[in-house]
Amino acid sequence: MQLRSRLLLFGAVVPLALLAAAIVISGVVFNRVLLDEHDRALLAQAGIESLSLFDHAAAPHLHISESPLDNQIREFASRGALYGPDGAAIASYPADAPVPPRTQPAALSTTPTLETVVGVAGHERQLWVRVDAPDGQPHALWLAASLERHDREMDQYWRIAALVFVLVSVVLLTIQVIHAKRLSERVGNLTGHMRRLRAGSLDAAPPPDPGADEIAELRRAIAETTERLAAARSSQDRLIADAAHELRTPLAAMRAGIEIALRRERPATHLRETLEHTLVEVARLTQLSSSLLDLAALRSSPVERSRGDLVPVLVEAVDAARALAEERGCIVRVQHPPEAPAEFSASAVRQALDNLLHNAIKFSPSASEIVVDLRGAGPRWEFAVVDAGPGVPEDAREAVFEPFHRLGRAGPGGGLGLAIVRDVAARHHGRAWVEDAGEAGGARFVLALPRDDHT
Repeated sequence: MQLRSRLLLFGAVVPLALLAAAIVISGVVFNRVLLDEHDRALLAQAGIESLSLFDHAAAPHLHISESPLDNQIREFASRGALYGPDGAAIASYPADAPVPPRTQPAALSTTPTLETVVGVAGHERQLWVRVDAPDGQPHALWLAASLERHDREMDQYWRIAALVFVLVSVVLLTIQVIHAKRLSERVGNLTGHMRRLRAGSLDAAPPPDPGADEIAELRRAIAETTERLAAARSSQDRLIADAAHELRTPLAAMRAGIEIALRRERPATHLRETLEHTLVEVARLTQLSSSLLDLAALRSSPVERSRGDLVPVLVEAVDAARALAEERGCIVRVQHPPEAPAEFSASAVRQALDNLLHNAIKFSPSASEIVVDLRGAGPRWEFAVVDAGPGVPEDAREAVFEPFHRLGRAGPGGGLGLAIVRDVAARHHGRAWVEDAGEAGGARFVLALPRDDHT
């Protein structure tokens, strides 16, 4: 069932059916209440009449016929008749009122019997009861109340109820049709957009939604997701293109060296040089493929974080980098607090620190100092790696964190280390940036991670 049909069914048809059922049930109850009122009036009058039927010595009589208010109550008072032991009517009220001609008093019960009939006087409620005379002779008392007023009231109820039902139906159906149409269009816009996403189209956002409800919130979430998917696809396409370019360069160099070596006979020294050059390119390919695998693994799987201390991770990373720094003639100095509690992935943070340290060592001049500092800065911990290298121009400080971006072509590496650093920061809801190290020159790379909220 379509959304619009379902909205009309449960928003209009079902409520109207329940309203109709409620009107019918209310009418039945109302009718029963009115009949109960007639019954109570008849029972009260029967109770009064049964006490006074034989209070005259002359003959049994109806007490209401002697009422001084007869002229005032005749129009709406109940008709009545009294029957003797032989079943013939011996008194009636009013005197000219149509009454049943005969009955069998002995066959009646002393418990009043009430019934609704359509007689010569129209629709009415009748009461029959046997009343025994003081000498034990059975007599019958008959009372009848016209239901004409009752029928008018019920007719008026049904007319008003029908009018209300029609008006409510028109208003409710109109509102629900408009609401169902608008809601169906809004949901249809999102459905169409999701179909386009499934087909691979990430070029456009969902159609605008002027609402301020859950569907509008869903539309905003889908729009943000579409934008992120488009950015991720663009980043993926750019990464694939850059990776293909980076892989092509060492492969072309290796192929050229091998082809030159195979053109003619060459001395062993020349072949050795070719193999050594090929080995260098293989090492470069190995490093590049390893960095690509690290970046792909980091982006494809969630980072499993746990509470711990950042200081041991920093110390291990610095100790591992000292040997490479000593080969370059650099000194690594580290500063840190006694402890730095946080919720983090130790392997991911260690990888980011290794990349920052190797980047600093790679671009630092010989006999220079690299300072690694960990300190608290408000709600976060900041790792800072300061080198004395050439620094990073201000207009390139964002680009250096993009995959395969390098400042110039000097120096080894595939240009993925800083991209991994930024991804690690993002996966920890942190930041990574670069700034000037100071007046002496160099660069200061910062990795900021949130503190542990439970400390």
